[in-house]
Amino acid sequence: MDYSVEIYENIKDKENFNLATQESKMDLVQAIMQVPQAECSVVHRFGPGVYIREATYPANMLIVGQEHVGEHINVLLKGKINVIDGKGAVTYMEAPHMFVAQAGSKVGYTLEEVVWQNIYSTHETDIEVLEKTLFKTPEIFDKFLADSIAAKIPEREEDRQDFEQMLLDTGWKKEDMEALSQYRDDCIPFSYGSYSVEPGKSPIHGKGLFSTAKIKKDEIIAPMRLFGKRTPAGYLVNHAKVPNAKAGLLPNGDLFLVALRDIHGMLGGLPGEEITLDYRQVMKLNNLWDGEIKCQQLS
Repeated sequence: MDYSVEIYENIKDKENFNLATQESKMDLVQAIMQVPQAECSVVHRFGPGVYIREATYPANMLIVGQEHVGEHINVLLKGKINVIDGKGAVTYMEAPHMFVAQAGSKVGYTLEEVVWQNIYSTHETDIEVLEKTLFKTPEIFDKFLADSIAAKIPEREEDRQDFEQMLLDTGWKKEDMEALSQYRDDCIPFSYGSYSVEPGKSPIHGKGLFSTAKIKKDEIIAPMRLFGKRTPAGYLVNHAKVPNAKAGLLPNGDLFLVALRDIHGMLGGLPGEEITLDYRQVMKLNNLWDGEIKCQQLS
């Protein structure tokens, strides 16, 4: 059964949801979170003075957009969609179409695959900062996300255990590794470009870096180090026993994060796969470990 179609029919007939009220809109969000989430790719694009949040939605999909703090430019690049405003009125849109949207959130139902851009005037390239300043996240979704992360914590126990083994193998101390992870004097934000990743809470440890769109095997995910400075991809990526990425070194010393296999993107509003590395590989590449076992764990 296509749950999105079922819920959308209820909206159109005004049987269950009155989208003129914020309370009912949150009821709709709650209902959507109970059904399987579709893959919704988001790409973050940065240029001089501009941030573009580009989302791709499949056909026949019900969408509740994030609540925007202020007005912003919207561009429908591809597809056809019915957009429902705060009064319950339905507006049909077909690409190409551009308009200025007011603060608040939109509800839409895609009639075919849609590519939608939100465009903002800003010099900020820190995605975490942008998410906090541009949007208001409902408490019910924060809880939904927290529950999703908590459910995955036991699944990543093997990665945490291999992190401990990595410390034994390389001779590094956990406190030194943690200090390096938290050190920020040599860090910079992402440079101009397009990125299919964003930071988030990790079920492995602390914060991590997550995919927001499909990433293909051997694709460059993001720069890790540029001109001797670490980017978020250089200090947020967690260790895993079987990682989905590796570090690639250029002759000039720049370091890039490269996909070892295909990586899936976001499901609904939930982050996609966590991007992971084997720290042993990164250490060898940076001449921080010679590959020799420094300490054996006692049996």
